[in-house]
Amino acid sequence: MKKSMTAGILETAEMYINRGWAVMPCLPNKKEPHFGLIRRSHLDATKDFELVKFWLKMDSRMNLGISAIASGLVILDIDGRNGGVLNPEWDSTFTVKTADGFHLYYKHNELAQYRSELTEGIDIKFKGYVIAPPSVHPSGARYEIIDARDVVSLPTEIEEQICRVTW
Repeated sequence: MKKSMTAGILETAEMYINRGWAVMPCLPNKKEPHFGLIRRSHLDATKDFELVKFWLKMDSRMNLGISAIASGLVILDIDGRNGGVLNPEWDSTFTVKTADGFHLYYKHNELAQYRSELTEGIDIKFKGYVIAPPSVHPSGARYEIIDARDVVSLPTEIEEQICRVTW
């Protein structure tokens, strides 16, 4: 099983890097950065596939994270247990099923500053990172890509609520 999990992480990390996203190691079955392999959390995320292979040699059970800011992403973290609900009218984009909700990936506006929350149960991830498939949540649930399409711009209704444009 370790070998197949390692292969899954490698294949998925390569897909993320090919999309221009920066990845980082996280502790196995946890959401925390793997400080045995990196020092500065999402600031040490990389687009270097050889470094990801090295991390996996050091810990084949690691989870995978994606640095939002280093990847040019803004991610809606919809948390069902805190009342977050996925709005079916939002533009279709790269989507991940989490243990109790969803991550919706969007392109960030380089001129915008983002609030940290859209509404109760929906956080905005931009300056930090998210745990990414095929990682395992502390509950034992596996993060899963449910829509692998290209990332799109934020829907206007969301952008108007969470952005402050700086000129």
